[in-house]
Amino acid sequence: MRKHIKGIDASPGVAVGKVFLYKEEELFIDRGEFENTEIQKERLIEGREKTKQQLLKIREKTALKLGEDKAAIFDGHITLLEDEDLFEEVEELIEEEKISAENALEQGIRGYCDMLSNLEDEYLRERAADLKDIAKRWLYNIAGIDIVDLSSLPENSIVVARDLTPSDTAQLDLNNVIAFVTDIGGKTAHSSIMARSLEIPAVVGTGNITELVKNRQEIIVDALTGDIIIEPSGEEKTTYLEKRKAYLDEKELLKQLKDKKAISKDGKEIGVWANIGSPNDIQGVLKNGAKGIGLYRTEFLFMANDRFPSEEEQFEAYKVVAESMKDEDGNYYPVTIRTMDIGGDKSLPYMELPKEENPFLGWRALRICLDRPEILKTQFRALLRASAFGYIKIMLPMVISVEECRKAKALLEECKKELREEGVKFDENIQLGIMIETPATAFRAKYFAKEVDFFSIGTNDLTQYTLAVDRGNEKISNLYDTYNPGVLAAIKSAIDGAHEGGITISMCGEFAGEARATAVLFGMGLDAFSMSAISVAKVKKNILELDSKIAQELVAKVLEKSTTEEVLEEIDRFNQKYL
Repeated sequence: MRKHIKGIDASPGVAVGKVFLYKEEELFIDRGEFENTEIQKERLIEGREKTKQQLLKIREKTALKLGEDKAAIFDGHITLLEDEDLFEEVEELIEEEKISAENALEQGIRGYCDMLSNLEDEYLRERAADLKDIAKRWLYNIAGIDIVDLSSLPENSIVVARDLTPSDTAQLDLNNVIAFVTDIGGKTAHSSIMARSLEIPAVVGTGNITELVKNRQEIIVDALTGDIIIEPSGEEKTTYLEKRKAYLDEKELLKQLKDKKAISKDGKEIGVWANIGSPNDIQGVLKNGAKGIGLYRTEFLFMANDRFPSEEEQFEAYKVVAESMKDEDGNYYPVTIRTMDIGGDKSLPYMELPKEENPFLGWRALRICLDRPEILKTQFRALLRASAFGYIKIMLPMVISVEECRKAKALLEECKKELREEGVKFDENIQLGIMIETPATAFRAKYFAKEVDFFSIGTNDLTQYTLAVDRGNEKISNLYDTYNPGVLAAIKSAIDGAHEGGITISMCGEFAGEARATAVLFGMGLDAFSMSAISVAKVKKNILELDSKIAQELVAKVLEKSTTEEVLEEIDRFNQKYL
């Protein structure tokens, strides 16, 4: 019987095929006591070694299929697998509680996963899936249970699963697998990121699709809209096969825009940049034609350590990205690096943070760094040193006052003075900017523009704070909407304030990569858009088709609307006519 399901469009495309229902054999964990702890320790070691060998093989295949940048994901997996602190913790559980290797390992991993799962930053929160991937493989190997091989599935398969781990996704045979769908997950999960790299359609977060389908059922996956149709009619199949062809044709046309600049019909050049989470993402940025990085999240450096990363470690991570971002003539593209955005519900195991009732409004990001200036100074010194190897810009998160800007600038000047005295080269004119993600900065942007060199709008938090909606709370997720007239007014105020103060302003929130919003943001005067690399070509195409005057007329109409529905109707009318 025909069913229609809605999910999150994680990797674009359209597919019409048959279900391969991917379900692992259930793992039974014995919770009893085991007197012979040595046997359990041996099982733990043997399971770890088998897991390592499997991951090395998957890494090798991924490198051949996707390149070293994506294969590096598994270097992180292997590093965690060999983490002695984790291993010793699990061994202690076996010894002290006399429990099975599986039971101890499950408990040991759970603490790490819980920490990541409760983070505010979606990118970091999704890293818990990576840890679960390692744990599952390790547990299955201890128990002697075979892991399903996804590299040899029937032709025209659409994999349907509760979740897909990075190692699952890396093994998909692209000759036979044409899409995948999951119950859980988000756009920033590594499986979603890898799906975009593989250019395979993916819809995630459907809720319960694994309970609604059977093996070999016909299914349509529209990963442009997040729609799934189970047992479609003949007419629907024809319609979606035509939509698939149109999408692939457009995709080929978009590839021709890779080396083009985003210049509107009336000659206005706009920056079209990408966001990254680590140096491993650079190849995807360059492949998709982004002419800069509008947000380099540095949290991975802090989360992947059992201590604060040293100045040297940070320097190397920033330097490699700065050096990589240049054109054929050797000119460097801008690399905007955000300082540490940890705190509140983004905890670090080696840093004592207070328990807070409202972590979104708590001790976090720049607030921590100004209270603990040694953290910020170490990062500033690393950034300054790396600036000698490319075009680095420094960006401060979670700013609410001019005083914070001035304190940060004073620390930056201290670091410059120290490096000069040490004879270390750096960019003397390095730019310092702030993220606009609170109403306090958005509505008084012109005053902040006198203090810093540039702005970047973080729409995820700006939406949350403007609407007083916790974006992680499922009960009110329907209220979280960047198209809300109040949020659009905040964005317009920030852009106007930047220009009145004589500085540039970009956007690095998810909203920047939403093709539906390009015209209204361009019409507001946004100088640069920064997004997931896969969205670059589409946004670039939209800008090439726009004219400033006509887009400004759209903005005037949109800002007069009273509801989100009215805003979207106006934007959609414009897009249908001009884009």
